[in-house]
Amino acid sequence: MSNKVNRAQQWRLFVSNFIGFTVIFVLLGVIVFVLFKRAMLTSTDQALRVERTSRLSGTPVKRRPQHQPEMTPGQMQKAAIHPFMTTTLIYNDRGKISNQAQLGSRYDMLKSIALKRSQVGQLHTVRVNGKYSFRTLLVKVPKSNSDPAVAGKYLLIMENIDPQKAAMSNFTRVLLITMGVFWLLSILMSIWMSRLTMRPILRSWRRQTEFVGNAAHELRTPLTIIQNKLEFLLTRPNDKIIDQAESIAVANSESQRLQKLTQDLLALARSDSNTVQTNFELTDMATFMQRTVEPYTEIAASQGKTLVLDPVTPFQATLDQALVHQLLNILIDNALKYSPQGQPITLSAKLTSRKWQLTVADQGIGIKRADRQRIFDRFYRVDSSRSRQTGGNGLGLSIAHWIVNLHHGTIVVKENQPQGSQFITTLPVNPVGLAGHHEKLTAKEKQ
Repeated sequence: MSNKVNRAQQWRLFVSNFIGFTVIFVLLGVIVFVLFKRAMLTSTDQALRVERTSRLSGTPVKRRPQHQPEMTPGQMQKAAIHPFMTTTLIYNDRGKISNQAQLGSRYDMLKSIALKRSQVGQLHTVRVNGKYSFRTLLVKVPKSNSDPAVAGKYLLIMENIDPQKAAMSNFTRVLLITMGVFWLLSILMSIWMSRLTMRPILRSWRRQTEFVGNAAHELRTPLTIIQNKLEFLLTRPNDKIIDQAESIAVANSESQRLQKLTQDLLALARSDSNTVQTNFELTDMATFMQRTVEPYTEIAASQGKTLVLDPVTPFQATLDQALVHQLLNILIDNALKYSPQGQPITLSAKLTSRKWQLTVADQGIGIKRADRQRIFDRFYRVDSSRSRQTGGNGLGLSIAHWIVNLHHGTIVVKENQPQGSQFITTLPVNPVGLAGHHEKLTAKEKQ
């Protein structure tokens, strides 16, 4: 079922990406086409307006004569296709062409162009004999014009645009080919982007599914034990508390375990949603370490173990004291669980350049190399049966890893000599983004 949902979601992403790319390419093609078409006719329209101005002023533009080189038969054939580039038709009041003599052989081709008085001052494109395209501008010459040949008449100024039309045709073909290529590329890009987008979604979905399944499994065990003990107590209504002290103690222990699991799950949920409020402050590490570790020395002594804090050279670091205290709690508790009696657990904190390093080392059972990469995964246990006995739920080190990431640091696990493990946490003295906060605290201390 989930695979079908994932495929459907990936298909929707592909379609949306493909439609987006297609719209972008089509709009880009249309814009480029329109701009190119306008640019192609701009110079022609400008020449027609200049010609109109000169005609109205009675001072025709003198065109610079061009040298006509001898043409080959092929060039002559090409010239026959476009016998002229610019010409002017003069219409009398009756709408008849009056400059037939000046047109010569061109008259037979142009005589079909009728006068349309409503188009005075407007630019138009006309096609002659189904072969030639002209850009035209109709001008009404006033009777006061100094040139009697055109005074009071209509002038249709014509400019051949066949070369521009041919260039436009070639450009359109190239543009369509280019858009076709990019359209195919958009398909490939849409497939790639849909898969790339789905990766974190699928990863998050798998993690969520595993998280829910593991959480349900972890919650079911203590709830089942508590329920069984309570049902057993209901069958002994006349017994005294001392008679069922063992059952009550087991139920109480499982309740505490359930509470701890619930707190860990809540912490992980907050970490995923980025809703944790942090309070970074400048901290004297020697005092902080001594104050944090001291209560655990008594717990270790009660278990027949030794917890030793190496002397800390005084230095200061910016951190969230509550979160780092929780980090130490997790690492020390983990070391106490897996260390045999009579073996020492050593803690140290030292400054290294712009970072400081926290190390918790034990002489316990150790962690295999293959398990070190997954030791910080949620609900992961090196030895499930042993974790059950020690009360672990596989979430502590995940929370520790999250706290370290929140401080922009790193945490790794290595072998300890002659046996056991050591968790090495490296944190920046002043995490990125807290420089201003650090300076503010320093200035406050100086005051």
